[in-house]
Amino acid sequence: MGRVRLPISGMEVMLQQLTGAEDILLLEASAHDITVDLIARLASPVNASAVEWSALCVTDLDALLLLLREMIFGDLIRTDIVCPAENCGKRIDIFFSIREYLDHHRSRMARGVEVADEAGWFRLRSTPVSFRLPTGADQVAVAKTSKPERELIRRCIQPANISAHLLKRVETAMETLAPSLSHDLQGQCHECGMAVNMYFDVQYYVLSELRHQAAFIYEDVHLLAMHYHWSQAEILSLPHSRRAHYMEMLQQERSRV
Repeated sequence: MGRVRLPISGMEVMLQQLTGAEDILLLEASAHDITVDLIARLASPVNASAVEWSALCVTDLDALLLLLREMIFGDLIRTDIVCPAENCGKRIDIFFSIREYLDHHRSRMARGVEVADEAGWFRLRSTPVSFRLPTGADQVAVAKTSKPERELIRRCIQPANISAHLLKRVETAMETLAPSLSHDLQGQCHECGMAVNMYFDVQYYVLSELRHQAAFIYEDVHLLAMHYHWSQAEILSLPHSRRAHYMEMLQQERSRV
């Protein structure tokens, strides 16, 4: 288990290891709401009895995923992209530290913004415009609409029908208060020198890694149940590291036969 602090809310959270039950969730659940469901299973608040995880802002949820990823795979994220330059096509490595990445995207005070009377809301000073930070629930809801950007404005900004100038001010304030952790990363091809951008989507990247790790859960359940005569529920309750240890011993035993 690991204790972490969320960058926006400041909440302290304990993260626990994935079990086979989370592996099944990763492989079978809907893509829209899997982030909140996974966090609800693996995170517990240190100083609160209960948390509505879907009510956390998206930045906190993405930070939790990155910190969970750090606990499982380590601090270094390494990805790559194919160089788009004509007649090149070499792979460009892009890598960074999760802790340094989160520190670089830390929250700051937004100019011209003050806390509104309603909990969780802010106000643009000297204007009638108020706003709140988008949450996990907002993210799930707008993904199911035909015009997600317009729906997000309707849910998070009052009044929703504001000028482009005020909308830009609100978006800048939101990004300052809760910087997005999903955006373009820059790299350079060592072969031809071309500068490239690659969009890094926190949820897509981390969930893809976790799904890759979960891919053998059905085989693990089958072999452990056949060898040890444990029930599916007992096997799925094992932390991933312990299940992997049993599977390693079982494979070694089978290779000697």
